[in-house]
Amino acid sequence: MLPDFPNIRHLRAFSAAARLKSVNRAAREVHLSQPALTQAIAKLESEVGAPLFVRRSTGVYPTRIGEILQRRVDRALEQLGHAAAAVRRGPQDEKWAPPVERNLTATQVRALISVADAGSYTLAARALGVAQPSLHRAARDLERLVGRPLFERAGHGVVATREGAELARMFKLAAHEIDQAREEIRDEQGTVAARIAIGSMPLARTYIVPRAIASLLERYPGSRVRIADASYDPLLAQLRSGAIDVMVGALRQPPPVEDVVETALFSEPLSVVVRKGHPLAAARKPSIEMLAQQSWVLPAAGTPTRQHFERIFAEKGLAAPEPAVEASSLIAVRGLLLENDMATLISRHQVRYEEAAGLLEAVKLDLGDTARPIGITTRANWVPTRLQAEFIAILREICRARD
Repeated sequence: MLPDFPNIRHLRAFSAAARLKSVNRAAREVHLSQPALTQAIAKLESEVGAPLFVRRSTGVYPTRIGEILQRRVDRALEQLGHAAAAVRRGPQDEKWAPPVERNLTATQVRALISVADAGSYTLAARALGVAQPSLHRAARDLERLVGRPLFERAGHGVVATREGAELARMFKLAAHEIDQAREEIRDEQGTVAARIAIGSMPLARTYIVPRAIASLLERYPGSRVRIADASYDPLLAQLRSGAIDVMVGALRQPPPVEDVVETALFSEPLSVVVRKGHPLAAARKPSIEMLAQQSWVLPAAGTPTRQHFERIFAEKGLAAPEPAVEASSLIAVRGLLLENDMATLISRHQVRYEEAAGLLEAVKLDLGDTARPIGITTRANWVPTRLQAEFIAILREICRARD
């Protein structure tokens, strides 16, 4: 199949031929000879393991595999174009500066991504299986092409500059489109090798995501699923670079960046949850004033739950107590509640199994409007594979049918 990132000139040649339905016109457009363009397409066909075109007297027409590849290649090239625009030289340089997207090579793409991730030329070269001088040369060639530094020294290694990090992120999205092409072609050829990477935030990882994954694997045995458990900000960074395909959990509304899209699936209120038999749970008329005297375990400041917690007390003219423990791990929160007379503010959905087992219970107290929108966050203009689209559909079914 396709390597991690194929020859960009070959991708441009293939895309032009598929769009123009002509080898001759495509060769003129990408400034290659006809034999060179034909050879580029043949190389891609060899890597894919299937014909990409049907040759007729009226021109060349993409096969089904060719159509799949064309859609993803066009998206990858578009992403490279966006990346080039993000680092394009100033107007004073436009007359002599070579067009970044036309002169960019796959070697340079791999070099930037690997060095930015590894923070070291040595480690990046080892990961790619190339000589360090070659990798260093490719990185420096890219810097000269874009006309600005992409790396800077830091301690015993290197770090990407702000421009370098953003360029690497956009290169990763282009590479992700090629990975998606690989999976869709395998799917078309009958080889089950589909994958999905899911970013699961605290509320979703207890029941919603596990149940959706179980259903997905029943329908598509042989598929592979990776779950990334983290808080919102780290998962958002992974989503924007293509490391994960979808985030599931509490939405921010509006999202903090413009290149992601949120879709609400349901709303979930928050409850004060304590261990079974806790004095708060046994109180006949628990009050906000009683909550102010409790020892709390809560998520970090600035999170939606923590903001709701502070608002509950502010509406009563009270200062919100500082938590004794800050934690987002449900395992840690569960252990603290069971071992101490602590309280937390959480969705009952997250502790449904503990409630069913008689370990934890919700305090019967009206907290006002604490409902939070729960749903999925994806990249804007994201085109899912069949497996990814099926996961979203299953997720919707589960949320509609939940208790």
